[in-house]
Amino acid sequence: MHLPQFPETNIEIILYQNVSNASDIRSSIAELPYAFIDACTICSVEQLMSAIYRVLIESKYNRLRTKSLHSEVLLALSPTSNIGEAFKRFGISDKTKNLIMVEISQSDSNCSLDKTVVTGDIVDFKDENLQKNSDLDAIRKIYKIDQSVKFEDISELSRATVNAIQLRGL
Repeated sequence: MHLPQFPETNIEIILYQNVSNASDIRSSIAELPYAFIDACTICSVEQLMSAIYRVLIESKYNRLRTKSLHSEVLLALSPTSNIGEAFKRFGISDKTKNLIMVEISQSDSNCSLDKTVVTGDIVDFKDENLQKNSDLDAIRKIYKIDQSVKFEDISELSRATVNAIQLRGL
C-alpha cells in the first residue's frame, strides 16, 4: 500500500491472531526489519496509518528519534515522547496473542514481509478484525481518555487516538 503523499514508500501490514511465538519474536526483534505492535492497543486502521504518516513526515525532515522507521512507528503511536513507554505500551510481550507486523520500505523494491516470522493466523487488516481484539480500557488509559467520556461508537475513540498522535509535540 502507499500513502498518496509518499508514493515512493511501500507499506505492508499484516494482522495476526492466535500468535504462539511472541517470546521468540521478542528475543530477535532487533534483527528483524519490521515493527511489531500488540494489536490490543490499536482500535482502527486510521490510528495505525496516522502514526505511519507521522513517521514518514518525521523521516522526510530528518527528525527521527529512534534508530529505524519501524521503531519510530511505536513512538509515533504514543501520546507522549517517552520512547521506553512507547515500546512498553505498544510493543509485543511474551503473552501477546494478536499482533500487527509492519514493513516500511523507501526504495523502489516492493516490501517483502517474511510471513513465517510469526506463527499465527493471518486475518485481514481492517477495522472489524482490529476491534475484536482491542482492549478499549487499555487504549483509554494509554491516551488518558477519562472513563466518563462516552463515545457513540468506536470511530469516535479512533478519532481521539488519531488526534493525540497528530498533536503530540506541538
